[in-house]
Amino acid sequence: MTADAFGNDVTAVGIPVTGFLGFAPAETIFPSSVEGAAPAFTLPVAFKKAGLLTEDGGFEWTLEPDGDPIKFWQEGYSIPSGLANVTLVAKLAQYDAIVRELAYGKTADANGYITIDGGGHATEFVAFTEEIFKNGVIRRRIAEVTVTGIAIDKSERGSVNGTQITFSARRSAELGNEHIGEWLIAATSAVVPTVTGALPADAVAGSEVTITGTDFIGASEVKFGASNAASFAVDSATQIRAIMPPGAVGAANITVTTGAGTSAAFTYTRGA
Repeated sequence: MTADAFGNDVTAVGIPVTGFLGFAPAETIFPSSVEGAAPAFTLPVAFKKAGLLTEDGGFEWTLEPDGDPIKFWQEGYSIPSGLANVTLVAKLAQYDAIVRELAYGKTADANGYITIDGGGHATEFVAFTEEIFKNGVIRRRIAEVTVTGIAIDKSERGSVNGTQITFSARRSAELGNEHIGEWLIAATSAVVPTVTGALPADAVAGSEVTITGTDFIGASEVKFGASNAASFAVDSATQIRAIMPPGAVGAANITVTTGAGTSAAFTYTRGA
């Protein structure tokens, strides 16, 4: 669908269905404009992924000019100060070694022990976010950041104990002395996805299954039989990692749904 007479286009509405937060050491070279635009782009090995986000913890970018505009003697003329507060907020659902490294700038010793300075840390990272929308559009952003705030949810029985991290982005030579690099990649395929394999061969509820096939970009649903995957992440056009839902032992038909339709069922044998 194209825009109507009023300029409205419902197919251009961004409804996020999946994505990830990656981070790497500050000196990591950024992907080029061409590399980052590839629908099947894979993060360089220097990057680590921070895992699951809480349901309300998706990426919140704020770009706020700072300081008064520079005014001129001639009335009506001014330019921005050039200063800015640029932040990224995300709430991580997982709490593991990777999240602790990102939040506190440290790696634990052999006993899993670290010390935490409430005043923060000065470790710099390259942050990379990817969001895949229901319409198949992909938005990727990259920036040089430092961690400026940590807020850990109150621990409540039966609820996800999220870790909210606030990052401050700075101007980067990799970005022409600006703050954020952004790719907006149009949906590239109207082809119904196919599922050709799933490993390990006998996963159990709560464990991860790697699903292989084609045309997975923009996947909005992954099912094992009649049950939705507990969660899933689209790694590329040819791979999805999904968490097995609870269910009966036996064969389950895996299906993947995108904006182009639902794949034919792939028969997969479940464990207990």
